[in-house]
Amino acid sequence: MRFPLAHWVLAPRTTWRARRIAATSGLDMDARTAWVVARLTRRSEEYPYAMRRPDGEDLDETGPGSR
Repeated sequence: MRFPLAHWVLAPRTTWRARRIAATSGLDMDARTAWVVARLTRRSEEYPYAMRRPDGEDLDETGPGSR
């Protein structure tokens, strides 16, 4: 599992937590999923941004703020 350099430079604490989450989860968790879990643990208000696809459409229509 590799994290992009931009994540290390712009959000080192979140990236460090993501590495620990992925290592201790016991699951085959990819880097992006671990990073999103770590980020939302500390910054739950970023949920709408985390659930957005690169093309701008929502991945999860049932999340907070979707109503």
